[in-house]
Amino acid sequence: MRITELSKALRSAFDLRGGSALPVGDWQGRRANAEKMFGSVAEGMKVPESIAMTDITVTGRHGQRIPARVYRKKGSTSRALVVFVHGGGMIMGSIDASNSTVARYVDLTGIPALSVGYRLAPEHPYPAQRDDVAEAIAWAYSHAGELNLDRNRIAILGQSSGGAIAAGVVMRLRDMGEHPVACQLLVYPMLDDRTDKAGPIAARFLTWSVADNITSWNCLLNDKAGTPDISAYAAPARARDLAGLPPTYIEVGTLDLFREEDELYAKSLEAAGVSVEFHLRRGAPHGFEASMSDLADKAFTQRGEFLLKHLGETAPEA
Repeated sequence: MRITELSKALRSAFDLRGGSALPVGDWQGRRANAEKMFGSVAEGMKVPESIAMTDITVTGRHGQRIPARVYRKKGSTSRALVVFVHGGGMIMGSIDASNSTVARYVDLTGIPALSVGYRLAPEHPYPAQRDDVAEAIAWAYSHAGELNLDRNRIAILGQSSGGAIAAGVVMRLRDMGEHPVACQLLVYPMLDDRTDKAGPIAARFLTWSVADNITSWNCLLNDKAGTPDISAYAAPARARDLAGLPPTYIEVGTLDLFREEDELYAKSLEAAGVSVEFHLRRGAPHGFEASMSDLADKAFTQRGEFLLKHLGETAPEA
């Protein structure tokens, strides 16, 4: 599939642009469209029979009940864990919507995963999302024996807005000196609340638009996006101190609204002495994995290799 065809197909699936483009601020319309799209994708991407799933509830320190799902590959003896944080602009998405994606990582690597159903904005603005994911990591630490888990081999993987949450959580854990993770994998992460424009070429192919981005950040930050006093835990691109963070994988496409902020974040991490693996996907828009393309297969393979390397695992036999 040619890139222009891929981007048009994804835009149609997301239903966030073109003739049905939604105005800034309409988070309800975006959530409704996303639920339809995620449902359609889920129907075409089944979970392999080799993957066992168990639903759990994590109780946070403030009494919040956080839905989560544990994934295991049957026969795997891995003692590592990947904490998965789904995308959706912080205003949409769910465990169920990302079910097949998480299962694919587990099937590919043999490493168990914990998918977190964090609270969504605007009903639950920042820091609810960060707190829920941090509580899920704390739960994994406290249940290490039950999970047969080596606490030194926990990774966090966030896609899109999940990448922002993951990066913010990792910084907070570093600063608090608790529950460190072995590595972080950020897939086209949504890092900067100040992003409000796109280049002329990319703008023609965006599957996540400027209007979508402004809407989501304002929902998360109570209409304070772009103002001076935004925490780096909420918008990691604002961080001034990145030293001491774990090995990081960052990936973004050249037709993604987040290209510049993700490239800059990767460079800032490297300047702070952090080990970084950066992949720029030529001609790829946001959410390109939905294409079932060779590029998507390559991306999943490289993400899996990063996890295997930094969690001390070997790939399961085919």
